[in-house]
Amino acid sequence: MSNTNTSPAITTSIELFLGDAMLGASQTRAAYRTALNAFVLYLEQECETDAKTTLPQALTVDQILTWPTWLLDERGVSQRTLQTYLAALVRYVEFLQIRDWLELSGQQAVRLREGLRRTRKAQRPAQLLPHPPTAAQVQQLIEAARQRAVAPDNERASLARLRDIALIEVLRCTGLRISEAVGLKRKQLRQEVEGAYTAWIVGKGRKERQVFFDAAAWRAVQAYLEARKALDGATGRPLGELPVFARHDKRSGGKILRLSTEAVERMFQTLAAAAGLGDAGITPHALRHFFATKVYQTTHDLSVTQTALGHSSPVTTRVYAKLEDGAVRAAHQAAFGSPKGPLNEER
Repeated sequence: MSNTNTSPAITTSIELFLGDAMLGASQTRAAYRTALNAFVLYLEQECETDAKTTLPQALTVDQILTWPTWLLDERGVSQRTLQTYLAALVRYVEFLQIRDWLELSGQQAVRLREGLRRTRKAQRPAQLLPHPPTAAQVQQLIEAARQRAVAPDNERASLARLRDIALIEVLRCTGLRISEAVGLKRKQLRQEVEGAYTAWIVGKGRKERQVFFDAAAWRAVQAYLEARKALDGATGRPLGELPVFARHDKRSGGKILRLSTEAVERMFQTLAAAAGLGDAGITPHALRHFFATKVYQTTHDLSVTQTALGHSSPVTTRVYAKLEDGAVRAAHQAAFGSPKGPLNEER
């Protein structure tokens, strides 16, 4: 059982790791510090994770395995430096697991071990593919949120239930980063004349883009905001400045405060467990992978997918093309015919 109640934040756990007597020479500590500083930078820039407040238990296998690709593509590290950085990461992960600060299922542990082994063995590690959930798994997550038992007189729990449904629906169909979703204000929502439901987002690098809601997501958001109307009106603040997704715990009192990314991660873990998806790796960022894969499958256009995700570089987006081989399959069949023909046909 993971001891998350007493585990330190990621940055603190790194300092404890670097102070471990088992690391040996000071040169090793210095090299590992440089490596793990780069890991913290990756978490903050690419994963929208505040390493000063986030617990190690929130780290996912996908985040860990994608770090080498980020190092090569965004930081331009050499192969030799990469091997040093990976050695530091392996030792750090072992340190966390020994102290029960990072608990992985058997399947997750095997995937992590094999992924790191292949990456360290490769001359240049291939870009590691994300693992988007299936449409059925996303629907299971939404149903788990809908079916959560709430006492009729528990207004906070009722609002939290509606909020969680709306948040999952929005992440599913917009591809928002978790930080973009929790930072969304009511004034950013738009219902246009043609019936489109949109929001203008200021994402990484202060880049602005438009995202689109489908009807299910928009209805879920409006149902939640309608139920929250009395609370919003009592704040005395302009409605447009209030967060779309607010806290509803007792400590928030009567204030409308924005959710933290850590709270959303915990919510996903709880609902995934309730849906029987505890080992499926369904996180808020996994729904961004789901969205990206759907967009690319529909358009086969990397430029459109890049714009929809708000990526600054097409290199980051290109990974989704590797997940979808439909275009290659169609081209192969056009060139060589269907594989359903007789195998021993005379040539």
